[in-house]
Amino acid sequence: MVQTLNSDFQSPDELPTTPLRGGASSVKAPLVLVLIAVTVFLPEETSFYFGALRMTICRILLLLIAPAILFRFVRLTAGGNYRFVWSDVLVPVTGLWMFVGPTAFEGFDRALVFSGILAVEFCIPYMATRVFLSERGQAVALVRILCIAIATIGVLAIFDELSRRFVLREFAGTLTGYRRGFNYSILMRGFLFRAASTLEHPIALGNVCLYGLLMATTMRGALRQFTLAGSAVGLTLSVSSAPISGAVIGFGALVYNKLMRNFRFRWGLLLASGGGVILLIFSAHPNPWGFIFQYVSFDVQNAYYRLMQWQFLGPLVMNSPFLGIGLSDEWIRGFGLAPTVDANWLGMAMSFGIPGSVLMGLSYITACSVSMDIGNKSLNLTKQERRLATVLSLIMGLVIYIGFTVFYWGTVYILISFLAGIRAHLGALGAMPREPGLDDDG
Repeated sequence: MVQTLNSDFQSPDELPTTPLRGGASSVKAPLVLVLIAVTVFLPEETSFYFGALRMTICRILLLLIAPAILFRFVRLTAGGNYRFVWSDVLVPVTGLWMFVGPTAFEGFDRALVFSGILAVEFCIPYMATRVFLSERGQAVALVRILCIAIATIGVLAIFDELSRRFVLREFAGTLTGYRRGFNYSILMRGFLFRAASTLEHPIALGNVCLYGLLMATTMRGALRQFTLAGSAVGLTLSVSSAPISGAVIGFGALVYNKLMRNFRFRWGLLLASGGGVILLIFSAHPNPWGFIFQYVSFDVQNAYYRLMQWQFLGPLVMNSPFLGIGLSDEWIRGFGLAPTVDANWLGMAMSFGIPGSVLMGLSYITACSVSMDIGNKSLNLTKQERRLATVLSLIMGLVIYIGFTVFYWGTVYILISFLAGIRAHLGALGAMPREPGLDDDG
């Protein structure tokens, strides 16, 4: 393992620049990124406590590679092949900001326990893909592995459905002794049981399979069919309305992009149209948020509970918009709410203030800021890389949208940063001078 990592830490000046011609499939993703892509999907029951911290295998791996990432990033920025992406700055700034509010309210020790692991899971997956992806074709190879892993956990969700239990997680718990109680009675939606496979919650399975389903459209041959089918199975068995609505929007956007591929301003037109619809809803409907939440959820009661969280907790954030309201859950007693927040942007604003929530969102968005016209054939990208970059940009947009009704944690939280780093890498690669003889079919 040490030898492999050392071989990955070569100088940017030593990186190969010879374009691949029809052999992109032979390029392998860096081993350290493959390990992250696999361990992130292990059941929560494979974790253990180290003092007050619950450590998963993926978290341990992220901590171990952190010094190497810093070293490699310094060498990368000092080399001639580096292309600046705004998320390269915003991601570490967001990680640092995560300590500001909690330290002010709770003290540094408690902030270190709470914010430290969140900052690690937010910053290191992004930086890992940003600095370890150094050769053409590695991003495609890494996403191929991710798609296979996601499709596999999607297929494994069938066991949950058949047994009406989180059978894979329970089995892992019997091996490690780390067990959690589950209230299975609330996990039925009609005749379907809400499966979680190896992940923390059915919502997590739904989000992960949404990303896998969209990325699978960039695959080829039999692998494309398997990854599409497996991700679709997991998304369906999660019975999660936000990811399923995201899939409808995502595939609609891909069809739109194909139909309008010759129109240069197609994405600007789409965003302007979406903004116009939202503006119309808010100007014409007496209860716009209720209208929106009602039609993006299978369960109307669940939708209005999420709306109630925004209505009750939003004013608390506005009373302390800069630093948030701290880590305490005292607010539960006043409103009789469950000790969770079902909206990522609201939850982040509560813990880290509105700046923390905004910084996180901007980190995801600006990862897509380089080479915005990703369909431009003059970019230093192959056709498959351009297609992947488009899909990853779309996923980041859906992350922003779904984050208003879903909270990101654990596997999904890490995976989003991981994908943002891949998109930033592709943008930086595309911004370089186009390599002579680059095979567009690579």
